[in-house]
Amino acid sequence: MKREPAELLKDLVRINTTNPPGGEAKLLAYLEDIFHKEGISFVRQETAPGRGNLLGWLPATEEAAGPPLILLSHVDVVGAQENRWRFPPFAAQEENGYIYGRGTVDTKQLTVMELEALISLKEAGGRRDRPVVFLATSDEESGSTYGLSWFLEHEITAGGRTFYGRELFADSDVISEGGGFPIRVGEKEFYLCESGQKGCGVVEFTVRAKKAKGPFFGSGDGMERAMGLIEDIGARELPGTILQTVRHFEEKLSGAALSPGMERIRTAMKHNTMTVTMVSGKNVNAVTVTCDVRLLPGFGREWLEGILRELTEEWDCEYRIVSLGQGYESRAEGGLAEILEEATKKALAGTGIEAELLPFVSMGSSDGHFLVDTGARVYGYSPVLSWDMTFDSAVAMVHGTDERIHRDSLAFGCQVLTWAVGRAVCKEEER
Repeated sequence: MKREPAELLKDLVRINTTNPPGGEAKLLAYLEDIFHKEGISFVRQETAPGRGNLLGWLPATEEAAGPPLILLSHVDVVGAQENRWRFPPFAAQEENGYIYGRGTVDTKQLTVMELEALISLKEAGGRRDRPVVFLATSDEESGSTYGLSWFLEHEITAGGRTFYGRELFADSDVISEGGGFPIRVGEKEFYLCESGQKGCGVVEFTVRAKKAKGPFFGSGDGMERAMGLIEDIGARELPGTILQTVRHFEEKLSGAALSPGMERIRTAMKHNTMTVTMVSGKNVNAVTVTCDVRLLPGFGREWLEGILRELTEEWDCEYRIVSLGQGYESRAEGGLAEILEEATKKALAGTGIEAELLPFVSMGSSDGHFLVDTGARVYGYSPVLSWDMTFDSAVAMVHGTDERIHRDSLAFGCQVLTWAVGRAVCKEEER
């Protein structure tokens, strides 16, 4: 790459892709120009005026190629209240090596790391046992209707063939967002890698008054039942399970004193949850109770409906599943996870830091949940240096104020992913 990663990141941050409205086309055109200069094949998919996805790729050099390695990131960002920031959120101002700006942690830094890895692989030449695909998408922050969701369900022509985007992900390995931020436990640093996500959804209960005599003679019995329903939901502990990832997580951190944030994550990884988020209604005759639902991998719509039927029978109400994504769990050991750990240790060699990869299941939702039925193995990993940020400080900056990353952290992440990608596409060669 002709430009330093830090300078490239600054350019990307300065292209305001706040979603809504998004307007990611200008940034995608910037990346297109880089691909053109580097001689990397690419195609842009327009999903709406000013919006779209950009696909770049390096083909395998072997005829019997394995499934692709996909470098996935999104280039839209959430809004920022400028008056609450130390520096303007789209100025990409640097101070003492720290680059401030919206998207420096979510996820334009990942776009830079993956782009650096792709270009370095191209420059290195040599054997590639599988294709490498770079996919920068739009609209992740607002549901991905014009981003990955669109890509999966529409045709695209690339590499001399036309296919639906979903076909590209079949049995693939994917590096995406959601991890790479370390936690310190004693003398060791654990680099969290998101290898799974809970399924996220929204459920609405409608509780109707039974004694109402029209709009002018309302009854409070519906509200009374709604309050009983809310209390019931709050008191229920939904059944859960111990996933393989969670068992591995707890074994590694056995006896460790964790931050309050990490303790909450450790607990949440073992439980399904339903939380009341809003109570609404035009009058007391019909009350709507809205709930946030988070389900562990393996617990789907059918299981949830069994819980919902119990509640509606108890409180004489109706339910509607507004939305429900499916959770997933990629294997926590071996494969790409092992390669990412090797790459992290290699980049930290000589620093005296003892590091280990620690897969976990995320409570949030990103584009990974769209890939559940493709057979893709998805790992969230954009590694940074621990003195720059830990998992707790990174979480505070995502969608928050004064989002920033140190240029040395960005260079470290580029180094890790460059080595990992080279290792993953040609396991018989040391790069």
